Amino acid sequence: MAAAALAELVKEAVNEIREVCSGFRRAYVMFSGGRDSLVVLDLAVRALGPDGFEALFIDTGISTPGLKEYVVEACRGYNVKLNVVGPDFDFFDLVLKKGFPMIKYRWCKEYLKIKPLKKFVEKAKREYRDIVLVTGVRRDESWVKARAEKVYHHPVLGVKVYAPILEWTGEFVKEYIKTYGLKENPLYWIYGKAYDCWCTVYKSPADFAILALLNPDFYMKFVEVESKLRSRGSALYYNGKRIYLKDIMRNPMEYLKKYPRSDKCPICRVLV
Repeated sequence: MAAAALAELVKEAVNEIREVCSGFRRAYVMFSGGRDSLVVLDLAVRALGPDGFEALFIDTGISTPGLKEYVVEACRGYNVKLNVVGPDFDFFDLVLKKGFPMIKYRWCKEYLKIKPLKKFVEKAKREYRDIVLVTGVRRDESWVKARAEKVYHHPVLGVKVYAPILEWTGEFVKEYIKTYGLKENPLYWIYGKAYDCWCTVYKSPADFAILALLNPDFYMKFVEVESKLRSRGSALYYNGKRIYLKDIMRNPMEYLKKYPRSDKCPICRVLV
């Protein structure tokens, strides 16, 4: 994208953010630590100033090691107030009761994201009454996001949600980060994505092989809970086949060669 075209796109986004958020008493930028939410955070600072909104991070308890630290550092660099919310339940305890999340039984979204976010939103509404959640959702991310609206009323959270870069492409986001010198999350260089949740839905055996190689202590938590399942079930169910994390642990390179990486989770993000 030409510099002039990007500058015009940024100008339009800044003006729109200022206009939309002025209709609410408080704006919260959902900051996951990923590229899209980083761009929205930067745009919000340009539009509203660091005191004109607050950042909001959902700590699922099973994010990639280093993610939360990056989020805290980024918000400190912008001098933006950061709110960290998390579930009342430990993921691994829930796995022992419910089994690992599956495509048809994605309890992880409700317990790790929806419930803690709803609790925060209800408290914020009591204080400010009229709030908006600003998110980095983009239409071209997936077929689910393709149906999203720029401003809509979230039926579960009971508040307005605003997606300022909904029509941006991934290339626009990368160009913005490069042009304006934003400090991108270093986890992208390692994992291809800054995973805020390592639930096993939509993760491939190769993804967990990378985790086993790079963060063995964290990986072993999944192996241990898998071994305690009464059903003798596996953490992964990939292409109709059970795959056990203990087997990946024995030879992660084999699984890296055999399976593709899947660095996108199309419907696990809360604001869709």
